Amino acid sequence: MRRSLVVVTALFAVLTLSVGLLSGCSSSSSKNSASAAVDYSKPGPYPVGTTSFMMGDRMVYMFYPADKDRLGEGTPVTSYSSADAFPPALRAAIPAALIQEVPLDATKDAPIATDGPFPVVIHSHGFGGYPEFTSQHLAHLASWGFVSAAPDHLERDLAANSLGKVVRGETDVQDLRNTLAHLQADNASGPFAGSMNFDELAAEGHSAGGSAAGKFAYDPEVKTFIGQAPGAPLKMNYDGTTTADQITAAYAAQTPPDKPSMLLAGEVDQTIPLARVTEEYNWLAAPKRFLVLKGAGHNAFTDICKPIREGGGLMQYSGKLPAPDSLLRLGEDGCTPENLDPDTGYAVINHMTVAQLRHVFGLDTSDASLSSSYVESLFPDAIARYDIQG
Repeated sequence: MRRSLVVVTALFAVLTLSVGLLSGCSSSSSKNSASAAVDYSKPGPYPVGTTSFMMGDRMVYMFYPADKDRLGEGTPVTSYSSADAFPPALRAAIPAALIQEVPLDATKDAPIATDGPFPVVIHSHGFGGYPEFTSQHLAHLASWGFVSAAPDHLERDLAANSLGKVVRGETDVQDLRNTLAHLQADNASGPFAGSMNFDELAAEGHSAGGSAAGKFAYDPEVKTFIGQAPGAPLKMNYDGTTTADQITAAYAAQTPPDKPSMLLAGEVDQTIPLARVTEEYNWLAAPKRFLVLKGAGHNAFTDICKPIREGGGLMQYSGKLPAPDSLLRLGEDGCTPENLDPDTGYAVINHMTVAQLRHVFGLDTSDASLSSSYVESLFPDAIARYDIQG
Protein backbone atom coordinates (compact mmCIF):
# COMPACT_ATOMS: atom_id res chain seq x y z
CA MET A 1 0.00 0.00 0.00
CA ARG A 2 1.29 3.44 -0.77
CA ARG A 3 2.48 5.48 2.16
CA SER A 4 0.07 8.40 1.88
CA LEU A 5 -2.06 8.61 5.01
CA VAL A 6 -5.73 9.12 5.35
CA VAL A 7 -4.80 12.04 7.53
CA VAL A 8 -8.00 14.00 7.15
CA THR A 9 -10.22 10.93 7.30
CA ALA A 10 -8.43 9.17 10.13
CA LEU A 11 -7.95 12.34 12.14
CA PHE A 12 -11.56 13.45 12.07
CA ALA A 13 -12.81 9.92 12.55
CA VAL A 14 -11.14 9.55 15.91
CA LEU A 15 -10.70 13.13 16.94
CA THR A 16 -14.44 13.22 17.27
CA LEU A 17 -14.05 10.07 19.32
CA SER A 18 -15.73 8.62 20.05
CA VAL A 19 -7.93 -24.02 5.23
CA GLY A 20 -11.47 -23.07 4.65
CA LEU A 21 -13.41 -26.16 3.67
CA LEU A 22 -15.85 -25.96 0.74
CA SER A 23 -18.27 -27.90 2.90
CA GLY A 24 -17.94 -25.23 5.54
CA CYS A 25 -19.93 -22.47 3.81
CA SER A 26 -22.50 -20.77 5.99
CA SER A 27 -25.73 -21.22 4.07
CA SER A 28 -28.59 -22.98 5.77
CA SER A 29 -28.02 -25.89 3.41
CA SER A 30 -24.63 -26.54 5.05
CA LYS A 31 -25.73 -26.83 8.67
CA ASN A 32 -23.84 -29.30 10.83
CA SER A 33 -21.04 -29.43 8.28
CA ALA A 34 -17.99 -28.79 10.48
CA SER A 35 -17.27 -30.53 13.77
CA ALA A 36 -13.47 -30.15 13.68
CA ALA A 37 -11.82 -26.79 14.30
CA VAL A 38 -11.58 -24.54 11.23
CA ASP A 39 -9.36 -21.48 10.73
CA TYR A 40 -11.97 -18.89 9.81
CA SER A 41 -9.40 -16.10 9.56
CA LYS A 42 -8.68 -17.31 6.03
CA PRO A 43 -11.04 -16.25 3.22
CA GLY A 44 -14.05 -18.52 2.83
CA PRO A 45 -15.23 -20.46 -0.21
CA TYR A 46 -17.42 -17.73 -1.72
CA PRO A 47 -16.37 -14.81 -3.92
CA VAL A 48 -17.70 -11.56 -2.47
CA GLY A 49 -20.45 -9.47 -3.98
CA THR A 50 -21.16 -5.93 -2.89
CA THR A 51 -23.74 -3.27 -3.52
CA SER A 52 -25.10 -0.15 -1.85
CA PHE A 53 -28.52 1.40 -1.64
CA MET A 54 -30.16 4.51 -0.32
CA MET A 55 -32.40 4.15 2.70
CA GLY A 56 -34.14 7.46 2.85
CA ASP A 57 -31.34 10.02 3.13
CA ARG A 58 -28.60 7.59 4.14
CA MET A 59 -26.42 5.03 2.39
CA VAL A 60 -26.28 1.35 3.30
CA TYR A 61 -23.34 -0.83 2.23
CA MET A 62 -24.07 -4.50 1.63
CA PHE A 63 -21.78 -7.54 1.17
CA TYR A 64 -22.88 -11.05 0.29
CA PRO A 65 -21.68 -14.41 -1.06
CA ALA A 66 -21.64 -14.11 -4.85
CA ASP A 67 -22.36 -16.67 -7.55
CA LYS A 68 -18.89 -17.68 -8.76
CA ASP A 69 -20.24 -18.55 -12.21
CA ARG A 70 -21.78 -15.11 -12.77
CA LEU A 71 -19.12 -12.71 -11.53
CA GLY A 72 -18.79 -11.37 -15.07
CA GLU A 73 -22.19 -9.75 -14.70
CA GLY A 74 -20.78 -7.41 -12.07
CA THR A 75 -17.91 -4.92 -11.87
CA PRO A 76 -14.66 -5.84 -10.07
CA VAL A 77 -13.82 -3.70 -7.02
CA THR A 78 -10.20 -3.56 -5.90
CA SER A 79 -10.35 -0.66 -3.44
CA TYR A 80 -12.44 2.16 -2.04
CA SER A 81 -11.48 5.75 -1.27
CA SER A 82 -11.38 7.01 2.29
CA ALA A 83 -12.81 10.27 0.95
CA ASP A 84 -16.15 8.54 0.33
CA ALA A 85 -17.07 9.32 3.93
CA PHE A 86 -17.32 13.04 3.15
CA PRO A 87 -20.06 14.85 1.21
CA PRO A 88 -18.88 16.05 -2.22
CA ALA A 89 -18.37 19.67 -1.18
CA LEU A 90 -16.11 18.72 1.71
CA ARG A 91 -14.46 15.92 -0.26
CA ALA A 92 -13.27 18.39 -2.86
CA ALA A 93 -11.34 20.29 -0.19
CA ILE A 94 -9.26 17.30 0.87
CA PRO A 95 -5.76 17.30 -0.69
CA ALA A 96 -5.41 14.36 -3.07
CA ALA A 97 -2.14 13.30 -1.42
CA LEU A 98 -4.00 12.65 1.84
CA ILE A 99 -6.60 10.27 0.40
CA GLN A 100 -6.05 6.56 0.92
CA GLU A 101 -7.23 3.84 -1.44
CA VAL A 102 -8.16 0.97 0.89
CA PRO A 103 -7.81 -2.50 -0.70
CA LEU A 104 -10.99 -4.51 -1.20
CA ASP A 105 -11.60 -7.69 -3.20
CA ALA A 106 -15.24 -7.83 -4.30
CA THR A 107 -17.53 -7.61 -7.33
CA LYS A 108 -20.12 -4.86 -7.39
CA ASP A 109 -23.65 -5.97 -8.22
CA ALA A 110 -22.67 -9.59 -8.87
CA PRO A 111 -25.62 -12.00 -8.53
CA ILE A 112 -25.88 -13.60 -5.12
CA ALA A 113 -24.99 -17.29 -4.72
CA THR A 114 -27.92 -19.65 -5.17
CA ASP A 115 -27.28 -22.11 -2.33
CA GLY A 116 -28.76 -19.95 0.43
CA PRO A 117 -30.69 -18.66 2.21
CA PHE A 118 -27.81 -17.12 4.15
CA PRO A 119 -27.58 -15.77 7.70
CA VAL A 120 -27.69 -11.98 8.06
CA VAL A 121 -25.42 -9.60 9.99
CA ILE A 122 -26.32 -5.93 10.48
CA HIS A 123 -23.33 -3.78 11.47
CA SER A 124 -23.23 -0.39 13.21
CA HIS A 125 -20.19 1.87 12.78
CA GLY A 126 -18.60 3.92 15.53
CA PHE A 127 -18.99 7.58 16.54
CA GLY A 128 -17.16 9.69 13.98
CA GLY A 129 -16.80 6.67 11.70
CA TYR A 130 -18.33 5.52 8.46
CA PRO A 131 -19.82 2.15 7.41
CA GLU A 132 -17.41 1.71 4.51
CA PHE A 133 -14.48 1.65 6.95
CA THR A 134 -15.38 -1.94 7.92
CA SER A 135 -15.68 -3.17 4.33
CA GLN A 136 -12.78 -5.62 4.62
CA HIS A 137 -14.33 -7.28 7.68
CA LEU A 138 -17.83 -7.44 6.18
CA ALA A 139 -16.43 -8.80 2.93
CA HIS A 140 -14.71 -11.53 4.94
CA LEU A 141 -18.03 -12.49 6.50
CA ALA A 142 -19.56 -12.65 3.02
CA SER A 143 -16.82 -15.02 1.87
CA TRP A 144 -18.01 -17.42 4.58
CA GLY A 145 -21.64 -17.22 3.52
CA PHE A 146 -23.12 -14.29 5.46
CA VAL A 147 -25.09 -11.38 4.08
CA SER A 148 -23.97 -8.23 5.87
CA ALA A 149 -25.27 -4.68 5.73
CA ALA A 150 -24.03 -1.48 7.39
CA PRO A 151 -26.00 1.79 7.37
CA ASP A 152 -24.53 5.28 7.63
CA HIS A 153 -25.58 6.90 10.91
CA LEU A 154 -25.83 10.44 9.58
CA GLU A 155 -26.35 11.98 13.01
CA ARG A 156 -22.92 10.89 14.29
CA ASP A 157 -20.81 9.84 11.31
CA LEU A 158 -17.52 11.31 10.11
CA ALA A 159 -19.14 14.07 8.09
CA ALA A 160 -21.43 15.12 10.95
CA ASN A 161 -18.48 15.36 13.29
CA SER A 162 -16.33 17.19 10.78
CA LEU A 163 -19.06 19.77 10.21
CA GLY A 164 -20.05 20.08 13.86
CA LYS A 165 -23.54 18.70 13.21
CA VAL A 166 -23.68 15.75 15.61
CA VAL A 167 -27.13 14.96 16.98
CA ARG A 168 -27.16 12.59 19.95
CA GLY A 169 -29.91 10.05 20.54
CA GLU A 170 -30.88 6.57 19.39
CA THR A 171 -31.44 7.17 15.69
CA ASP A 172 -28.62 4.68 15.09
CA VAL A 173 -30.71 1.87 16.58
CA GLN A 174 -33.60 2.88 14.32
CA ASP A 175 -31.19 2.80 11.37
CA LEU A 176 -30.48 -0.85 12.19
CA ARG A 177 -34.19 -1.63 12.37
CA ASN A 178 -34.81 0.17 9.09
CA THR A 179 -31.96 -1.75 7.46
CA LEU A 180 -33.55 -5.00 8.59
CA ALA A 181 -36.89 -3.95 7.13
CA HIS A 182 -35.23 -3.03 3.83
CA LEU A 183 -33.46 -6.38 3.64
CA GLN A 184 -36.69 -8.21 4.41
CA ALA A 185 -38.34 -6.40 1.50
CA ASP A 186 -35.41 -7.33 -0.75
CA ASN A 187 -35.84 -10.93 0.35
CA ALA A 188 -39.43 -10.90 -0.88
CA SER A 189 -38.73 -9.87 -4.48
CA GLY A 190 -35.96 -8.77 -6.79
CA PRO A 191 -32.40 -10.07 -7.24
CA PHE A 192 -32.02 -11.03 -3.56
CA ALA A 193 -35.39 -12.80 -3.29
CA GLY A 194 -35.23 -15.82 -1.00
CA SER A 195 -31.50 -15.38 -0.35
CA MET A 196 -31.58 -14.36 3.33
CA ASN A 197 -32.50 -16.34 6.44
CA PHE A 198 -33.79 -13.94 9.08
CA ASP A 199 -34.11 -16.75 11.62
CA GLU A 200 -30.31 -16.38 11.73
CA LEU A 201 -29.92 -12.64 12.33
CA ALA A 202 -27.00 -11.06 14.19
CA ALA A 203 -26.26 -7.50 15.26
CA GLU A 204 -22.66 -6.29 15.36
CA GLY A 205 -21.12 -2.92 16.10
CA HIS A 206 -17.94 -1.02 16.92
CA SER A 207 -17.66 1.54 19.73
CA ALA A 208 -20.89 3.58 19.74
CA GLY A 209 -22.06 1.05 17.18
CA GLY A 210 -21.48 -1.66 19.78
CA SER A 211 -23.88 0.18 22.03
CA ALA A 212 -26.42 0.41 19.19
CA ALA A 213 -26.04 -3.30 18.37
CA GLY A 214 -26.56 -4.20 22.03
CA LYS A 215 -29.75 -2.14 22.16
CA PHE A 216 -30.93 -3.66 18.87
CA ALA A 217 -30.36 -7.09 20.42
CA TYR A 218 -33.42 -6.56 22.64
CA ASP A 219 -35.57 -6.85 19.50
CA PRO A 220 -36.93 -10.39 19.14
CA GLU A 221 -35.73 -10.72 15.54
CA VAL A 222 -32.07 -10.50 16.65
CA LYS A 223 -30.69 -13.86 17.74
CA THR A 224 -27.18 -12.83 18.84
CA PHE A 225 -24.91 -9.80 18.99
CA ILE A 226 -21.20 -9.00 18.89
CA GLY A 227 -19.63 -5.88 20.35
CA GLN A 228 -16.27 -4.58 19.10
CA ALA A 229 -14.72 -2.30 21.76
CA PRO A 230 -18.37 -1.51 22.50
CA GLY A 231 -20.02 1.33 24.28
CA ALA A 232 -22.54 0.37 26.93
CA PRO A 233 -25.91 -0.81 25.50
CA LEU A 234 -27.84 1.06 28.15
CA LYS A 235 -31.05 3.04 27.98
CA MET A 236 -29.66 6.31 29.26
CA ASN A 237 -28.75 9.72 27.93
CA TYR A 238 -25.02 10.01 27.31
CA ASP A 239 -23.32 13.38 27.27
CA GLY A 240 -19.99 14.84 28.24
CA THR A 241 -20.91 14.68 31.93
CA THR A 242 -21.88 10.97 32.12
CA THR A 243 -19.82 9.37 34.87
CA ALA A 244 -18.56 5.84 35.42
CA ASP A 245 -20.73 5.59 38.54
CA GLN A 246 -23.83 6.50 36.52
CA ILE A 247 -23.01 3.79 33.97
CA THR A 248 -22.51 1.24 36.74
CA ALA A 249 -25.85 2.21 38.27
CA ALA A 250 -27.55 1.89 34.89
CA TYR A 251 -26.19 -1.63 34.47
CA ALA A 252 -27.59 -2.56 37.89
CA ALA A 253 -31.02 -1.22 36.94
CA GLN A 254 -31.28 -2.86 33.52
CA THR A 255 -31.66 -6.53 32.56
CA PRO A 256 -29.31 -7.65 29.76
CA PRO A 257 -30.71 -9.05 26.51
CA ASP A 258 -31.35 -12.78 26.78
CA LYS A 259 -29.20 -13.60 23.74
CA PRO A 260 -25.84 -15.29 23.16
CA SER A 261 -23.15 -12.63 22.88
CA MET A 262 -19.47 -12.03 22.28
CA LEU A 263 -17.39 -8.98 23.14
CA LEU A 264 -14.02 -8.20 21.56
CA ALA A 265 -11.82 -5.53 23.11
CA GLY A 266 -8.41 -3.92 22.83
CA GLU A 267 -6.06 -4.40 25.77
CA VAL A 268 -4.75 -0.83 25.61
CA ASP A 269 -7.83 0.93 24.24
CA GLN A 270 -7.69 4.58 25.33
CA THR A 271 -11.14 5.50 23.99
CA ILE A 272 -13.28 2.82 25.63
CA PRO A 273 -10.97 1.38 28.29
CA LEU A 274 -10.86 -2.35 28.89
CA ALA A 275 -12.42 -1.92 32.34
CA ARG A 276 -15.61 -0.53 30.77
CA VAL A 277 -15.94 -3.44 28.35
CA THR A 278 -15.22 -5.87 31.18
CA GLU A 279 -18.07 -4.32 33.15
CA GLU A 280 -20.44 -4.96 30.24
CA TYR A 281 -19.22 -8.55 29.92
CA ASN A 282 -19.81 -9.20 33.62
CA TRP A 283 -23.36 -7.82 33.23
CA LEU A 284 -24.31 -9.84 30.15
CA ALA A 285 -26.25 -13.07 30.39
CA ALA A 286 -24.65 -16.39 29.48
CA PRO A 287 -23.80 -17.87 27.07
CA LYS A 288 -21.13 -15.27 26.39
CA ARG A 289 -17.52 -14.92 25.27
CA PHE A 290 -14.96 -12.19 25.85
CA LEU A 291 -11.69 -11.92 23.97
CA VAL A 292 -9.10 -9.19 24.53
CA LEU A 293 -6.61 -8.50 21.75
CA LYS A 294 -3.13 -8.11 23.19
CA GLY A 295 -1.63 -4.67 22.54
CA ALA A 296 -4.64 -3.54 20.50
CA GLY A 297 -6.35 -0.19 20.73
CA HIS A 298 -9.69 1.25 19.70
CA ASN A 299 -9.15 1.46 15.95
CA ALA A 300 -7.98 -2.13 15.54
CA PHE A 301 -11.56 -2.76 14.39
CA THR A 302 -11.42 -0.53 11.28
CA ASP A 303 -9.88 -0.80 7.83
CA ILE A 304 -8.06 2.51 8.27
CA CYS A 305 -5.88 1.43 11.21
CA LYS A 306 -3.30 -0.12 8.90
CA PRO A 307 -2.79 2.98 6.71
CA ILE A 308 -2.51 5.18 9.81
CA ARG A 309 0.26 2.94 11.11
CA GLU A 310 2.00 2.64 7.75
CA GLY A 311 1.86 6.39 7.28
CA GLY A 312 3.73 7.08 10.50
CA GLY A 313 0.82 7.94 12.75
CA LEU A 314 -0.75 11.31 13.43
CA MET A 315 1.59 12.93 15.94
CA GLN A 316 3.87 13.94 13.08
CA TYR A 317 1.24 16.61 12.37
CA SER A 318 1.53 18.16 15.81
CA GLY A 319 1.40 21.92 15.45
CA LYS A 320 0.42 21.65 11.78
CA LEU A 321 -3.29 21.00 12.31
CA PRO A 322 -5.87 22.88 14.42
CA ALA A 323 -6.01 20.16 17.07
CA PRO A 324 -4.26 19.64 20.41
CA ASP A 325 -1.71 16.84 20.80
CA SER A 326 -4.08 14.98 23.12
CA LEU A 327 -6.53 14.53 20.27
CA LEU A 328 -3.82 13.51 17.82
CA ARG A 329 -2.75 10.80 20.26
CA LEU A 330 -6.33 9.59 20.47
CA GLY A 331 -6.37 9.47 16.67
CA GLU A 332 -3.53 6.96 16.85
CA ASP A 333 -5.33 4.76 19.36
CA GLY A 334 -4.19 1.24 18.44
CA CYS A 335 -2.52 2.18 15.16
CA THR A 336 1.15 2.77 15.99
CA PRO A 337 4.11 0.34 15.84
CA GLU A 338 3.91 -0.60 19.54
CA ASN A 339 0.34 -1.83 19.05
CA LEU A 340 -0.81 -5.19 17.72
CA ASP A 341 -0.16 -5.54 13.98
CA PRO A 342 -3.43 -4.55 12.22
CA ASP A 343 -3.39 -7.59 9.94
CA THR A 344 -3.04 -9.90 12.95
CA GLY A 345 -5.79 -8.05 14.76
CA TYR A 346 -8.17 -8.38 11.83
CA ALA A 347 -7.32 -12.09 11.53
CA VAL A 348 -8.38 -12.62 15.17
CA ILE A 349 -11.51 -10.49 14.76
CA ASN A 350 -12.54 -12.28 11.57
CA HIS A 351 -11.94 -15.76 12.95
CA MET A 352 -13.80 -15.13 16.20
CA THR A 353 -16.74 -13.49 14.45
CA VAL A 354 -17.27 -16.21 11.84
CA ALA A 355 -16.74 -19.00 14.37
CA GLN A 356 -19.13 -17.42 16.87
CA LEU A 357 -21.87 -16.88 14.30
CA ARG A 358 -21.55 -20.38 12.92
CA HIS A 359 -21.68 -21.84 16.42
CA VAL A 360 -24.69 -19.80 17.56
CA PHE A 361 -26.63 -20.53 14.38
CA GLY A 362 -25.85 -24.24 14.58
CA LEU A 363 -23.89 -24.29 11.33
CA ASP A 364 -21.04 -26.13 13.06
CA THR A 365 -21.72 -29.23 15.09
CA SER A 366 -19.31 -28.16 17.84
CA ASP A 367 -17.59 -25.07 19.18
CA ALA A 368 -14.13 -26.52 18.42
CA SER A 369 -13.17 -23.43 16.42
CA LEU A 370 -13.88 -21.30 19.50
CA SER A 371 -12.05 -23.41 22.06
CA SER A 372 -9.37 -21.61 24.05
CA SER A 373 -6.68 -24.07 23.02
CA TYR A 374 -7.46 -23.71 19.32
CA VAL A 375 -7.77 -19.92 19.33
CA GLU A 376 -4.53 -19.54 21.26
CA SER A 377 -2.77 -21.95 18.87
CA LEU A 378 -3.85 -19.83 15.89
CA PHE A 379 -2.86 -16.52 17.47
CA PRO A 380 -0.24 -17.31 20.14
CA ASP A 381 0.95 -13.73 20.59
CA ALA A 382 -2.29 -11.84 20.07
CA ILE A 383 -4.59 -12.91 22.92
CA ALA A 384 -4.41 -11.17 26.28
CA ARG A 385 -7.54 -12.77 27.73
CA TYR A 386 -10.24 -15.14 26.59
CA ASP A 387 -13.20 -15.97 28.81
CA ILE A 388 -16.14 -18.28 28.05
CA GLN A 389 -19.30 -18.64 30.12
CA GLY A 390 -22.15 -20.97 29.25
